Amino acid sequence: MVSHKTAAKVGWMKRDPSGHYATLGVDPSASAAAIAAAYRRKARILHPDVPDTGDAAAFIRLRQAYDVLGDGDRRAVYDHIAIPAPGSRPPVADPVPRRSGWWFLPAALWAGFGGLVFVVGLTTAVQVNRPAPAPRPAAVHQTGVAATAGPAQPLVGVPASGPTSYYVRPGGGDAVLWQPDGDRTGYAPAGRIAAFSPIRPLRLDQRHGLVEIALADGGTGFVDAARLTAGDRADARRAYCAYNAGPPPRNGEVLGRHGGGTARVQVSNAGMQAAVVKLRDASGRSAATVFVAAGASAMVEDLPDAVHRPDFATGEIWSRGCNSFSAGMRAQRFAGYSSISGLATLVIPPDLSVAPAPEDIPDAAFERE
Repeated sequence: MVSHKTAAKVGWMKRDPSGHYATLGVDPSASAAAIAAAYRRKARILHPDVPDTGDAAAFIRLRQAYDVLGDGDRRAVYDHIAIPAPGSRPPVADPVPRRSGWWFLPAALWAGFGGLVFVVGLTTAVQVNRPAPAPRPAAVHQTGVAATAGPAQPLVGVPASGPTSYYVRPGGGDAVLWQPDGDRTGYAPAGRIAAFSPIRPLRLDQRHGLVEIALADGGTGFVDAARLTAGDRADARRAYCAYNAGPPPRNGEVLGRHGGGTARVQVSNAGMQAAVVKLRDASGRSAATVFVAAGASAMVEDLPDAVHRPDFATGEIWSRGCNSFSAGMRAQRFAGYSSISGLATLVIPPDLSVAPAPEDIPDAAFERE
């Protein structure tokens, strides 16, 4: 029989399938104000700039949770998927004792809840003492999976495109891609999947602790469930950027430069988040990219004496590997070009009286040098 404690835990996971409420330490019924307060309280402890308690990975998870729950529309979608609507038919109780509390989810439930419910089986199954797939001593097999370039290095196994709900967590190099061996009694290594690759899971092989995933060639493969973590492509991208952030920039550090000259511009950051400013010339190329800490100013020197248009982005944890902020990024662009004398004192974000106001731009447009 399933204990009340276990039932309560499963019930909580169904209401919070991606763990966002648990990450913030609030109940799913918490108010918007309580969620914001919980985020600020934990951010003051986990932010990477905080000595002793700073934790970049934990802060990214905290920020991802707040990005969903702190936005009314995104929270409503999350809650609608996680919590069945009133009057919906509850799952039929299984009177058969479950071995060690594990069971396979029925196909209808997979179709109804998709990847969000899959996290229940996935995150719990990895804790089961399971026999590990035994690698064959022979060379790694190639199973018709095409090679391509991934986020970090060439891959042998290529995940399928389309909607994803998991990605490969870093640690221990690439994840092994397994295929059933010839006699179908075990698995043999068939390639590699790079860390942070978005994954579309199909089913869980509970006995071996493997997850079957879709591949780009139309086939499937298996990866260790312990190497997967919940998150879509955007989550995978943010996690990759945080992992490859590198050392934090110092105030006034020039992160990139094209060309040079004798002009200079002072940039003041009036906001409460760190900012990166790109001064783009008429061709759209960034003449200089400078990091400005919150509430600080920096002098950018050796600029070409030409017209420039500033782009700027604010956020948390600047990633040198991605040329963007890893969390909470917002990128904007000034309306037009101006001479160096017109930009002699540049304040970002600009005062609300400045017209026309800067426009929001895609992160990818800002990242372009």
